[in-house]
Amino acid sequence: MRAPDHLATGGPVACRDEMRPLAHFIMGVRFLLRVVAAGFLTGGGVMSFAAVERVAIDHAYVAALAGKLAAAPYRADDRTAPKFFRDLPYDKYRRITFDPKMTLWGDAGRFRLQFFHPGYLFPQMVRVNEFTDTHAQLIPFARNYFDYHELDVPMLSHWGLDFAGFRVLHPLNEPDKWDEAISFLGASYYRALGRHEIYGASGRALALNAGGPATEEFPAFREFWIRKPEANDASLTVHALLDSPAVAGAYTFIITPGEDTVIETHATLFFRNRIDLPGFAPLSTMFWFGEGSANRFGDFRPEVHDSDGLLVATDATTRLWRPLLNTPGVWRTDFEAPAFGGFGLLQRDRDFRNYQDFEGRFERRPGIWMEPIGTWPPGFVRLVEMPTRDEYHDNVTAFWSPRDKINPGQPYELAWKQHWSGAPTFGGPPGWVSATRQTERDGAPDQTKYVIDFDRASLASIAADAKVTADVSVSGGAELRQVQMFRNEADGARRLVIRVRAKPGPPVDVRARLVLDGKPLTETWTMRWQP
Repeated sequence: MRAPDHLATGGPVACRDEMRPLAHFIMGVRFLLRVVAAGFLTGGGVMSFAAVERVAIDHAYVAALAGKLAAAPYRADDRTAPKFFRDLPYDKYRRITFDPKMTLWGDAGRFRLQFFHPGYLFPQMVRVNEFTDTHAQLIPFARNYFDYHELDVPMLSHWGLDFAGFRVLHPLNEPDKWDEAISFLGASYYRALGRHEIYGASGRALALNAGGPATEEFPAFREFWIRKPEANDASLTVHALLDSPAVAGAYTFIITPGEDTVIETHATLFFRNRIDLPGFAPLSTMFWFGEGSANRFGDFRPEVHDSDGLLVATDATTRLWRPLLNTPGVWRTDFEAPAFGGFGLLQRDRDFRNYQDFEGRFERRPGIWMEPIGTWPPGFVRLVEMPTRDEYHDNVTAFWSPRDKINPGQPYELAWKQHWSGAPTFGGPPGWVSATRQTERDGAPDQTKYVIDFDRASLASIAADAKVTADVSVSGGAELRQVQMFRNEADGARRLVIRVRAKPGPPVDVRARLVLDGKPLTETWTMRWQP
């Protein structure tokens, strides 16, 4: 395989005439060792001539770098793409494609590596390293990694470039087909896929003041270390160094693609100053409208969303389901989690007929379920919903935040696991909500009606004549006007109808679940209504 263009003629530096033969010999040996080590690390794809360092890369190594960063005043990383690439509009930026012939690790088992070019919305450049048990090296940017097609790039704009991020390929859906399994691109964002899924919701490393009173800060990854996989590896390890004015941190991601792609994450953070609202394991998604939305913005499709609800495990047995909303303003909803068991933004509706979108294929978007590793301190899950008039912007964020303030200067460590999955629920009672619909101004300007359908299959074992009851509550001065429960004779599902009345004022929280023999039969449906 050829080396990158800027290194294709690489070789021992020509010795000056007066140098002794021994010096010639030493330089030649050093060069050969460098070539051998570089080839050992990269394998397949392109041989890199970047310097190889004998070092053991692990989470502690990156955490030590983060600690040193945090101990010094913050210095912004000004390594951005040249102006030509920063100013590219979307239609021109997308013409820059990675050349598949330059894919790394073509002979290294079940993972392959490709890169993103900086520009457009992703001008910030990052360093990407590869490591084994004993060595590490920088993977340098090379122009011939990319096909610029008919894009006329000024010569000087090629100088000083580095990658904007990377993607990992894996035979996710078919044994001999290499599909994208995860990508890291932009600030601390990443997206992953389970089997037969397409990209939708996003994860990121850390949220700072998201949905809070202070200005939101977006920490960014500055450098990555990716372990070169061996032939039989089922997982890929990625270490990342994060930095921002408020915090520096080390992240380790252990990525296992499959039916559910699982990402185990370990984080060590060093805060430079106090943050009012740190958000851990944050998720972002898009919700434009769904089956319960009054406004479809004149669109022909029945529903348009990457996720349709938030699931929260407040403890080992309780699950709260909150359908997402395209809110009239910024809404912030907190869910107390005294014995936190996880949370996730899920896409439960898997029926194409409910979307009717040949391109979007929203029924294939992954849900993301996060569960803590170990016992986490007291905290809450915050849901932030913002209005949107289109499907092109993420307008929903969810994250976990601790109740106690984090002390600057001391390492703060947490670990969690994420499932990128099509599963409708994770633990808790068997019954789950499949749809929520609403009638606004139901017979009166101060009254609303909710129609909640519980999934038929999840309650299939419950006899038709079982004495199932509804447990419903409303907050504040709201009045619960009516509660009706039906068994849908068409498909055996259970339907709950709730009418609530309240005078204009603060939002009303409504909660409901089905109960059998005094025990929860379903998760708890919860909704926020603005009278």
